[in-house]
Amino acid sequence: MIKLIIFDWDDVIVIGSKNGYYDCYRETLKSLGVAMSEKEMDIRIKRRWGQPFKEELRELLLEKPELLEKANDIFYNEKFLRNTFTNALREVKGVNQLLEKLSKKYLLAVATGSQRNMLVDNIMPRFKIPNVFCQIVTAHDDIPAEKTKPDPLMINLILEKQRIKKEEAIFVGDAKNDVLMAKNAGVEPVVVLTGHLTESEAISLGVKFIIEDVTKMEDVIENHDSS
Repeated sequence: MIKLIIFDWDDVIVIGSKNGYYDCYRETLKSLGVAMSEKEMDIRIKRRWGQPFKEELRELLLEKPELLEKANDIFYNEKFLRNTFTNALREVKGVNQLLEKLSKKYLLAVATGSQRNMLVDNIMPRFKIPNVFCQIVTAHDDIPAEKTKPDPLMINLILEKQRIKKEEAIFVGDAKNDVLMAKNAGVEPVVVLTGHLTESEAISLGVKFIIEDVTKMEDVIENHDSS
């Protein structure tokens, strides 16, 4: 039986994150005078998706590592992130009501590549996300870059603190590294089709539970617990 639901944040709880982040990376490269095709940018970003932003930038600047610190300064500028990224976000209709309802029966947590302060101080208030999460772990906490997604550490930290067995938890994400992190932790992955993965891609990764968006979670729980 499920006792704990762990969510990725970007393109799960709110959508438009992929476009927002891509805009930030695109504008950072432009500011540095670095030319890159959209196809190549996409390939490189996906290699590091869910890791700290600096690791994404490192991948984008493989041929120009001397620009990394300058890129980091541009990308992490509060105004830049707030405007370029958060302006791309949209709410998932009904997500707040869902979270309130689920919180009455299950522990809810977050494991995300987002920055904690941007998430807690900006995005959650903006979309009136209820304070229902028992724990939030981000890739920007004191976690080595090699221990972020797809490594299971972020999920394991939550399981350990909440004293939940891996078979009593599910992880809801939208990207390949989300699925791999869940599988590496021995936790059932659930894929929402509001982000990176298509249905066929999720199936190819061996995902059993695939839903249109996060508001369909109750169907997943019912099917999971009855199987």
